[in-house]
Amino acid sequence: MTVVQEPPALKEEHQLQPAPQHALDGLTEEMRRQGRQIRSAQRAFSIFAVLAFVIATASLLAVALKLDASPQTVVQTVAAPATRPATTPAPPVHNVDVTLAQFAVTPTVKQATAGKVTFRVHNAGTITHEFVVLKTAHPAADLPLRNGRADESGNVGETGDLKAGHTRSVTFKLAPGHYAFICNLPGHYLAGQHTDFTIR
Repeated sequence: MTVVQEPPALKEEHQLQPAPQHALDGLTEEMRRQGRQIRSAQRAFSIFAVLAFVIATASLLAVALKLDASPQTVVQTVAAPATRPATTPAPPVHNVDVTLAQFAVTPTVKQATAGKVTFRVHNAGTITHEFVVLKTAHPAADLPLRNGRADESGNVGETGDLKAGHTRSVTFKLAPGHYAFICNLPGHYLAGQHTDFTIR
């Protein structure tokens, strides 16, 4: 019986050849490159998330400050008594406390008695304001404008610049009539920092 042996060249073709080293190196480098891309995308997403959080927080703070600065009106209904007691005239008012803020002028009363009136003005805002008293027939919200500021015709007096947290008292001799209290620093009057006042 004759045994046929495969030629050596055929044996080598059936055996698995190991992958060349340069192919393994290329595969390793590709995996590293993809890992770097994933880490870069994660960093970019983290930065985006932080920026979105900062913007959302800033927006919420701006809205909260705007709401806090807006004057709030409380309307209270009181039933009239069945029999009216004798009315007594209100005592004369010659001292008025005034609060300045972004962007409002808020006196403790809406009218005072003619003569010398002392205004104790407190800047409760976070920026500089001023308190200007104008005798005018115009409503405080409809004063004529000059160069973006209220026309100060009828100026009776003012505090000058009042820094945040400071208080100053000023006294003026006021005749009966309508007055406008304003802050006339650039942009403040147009932002709504004004109110009407009456001297009787």
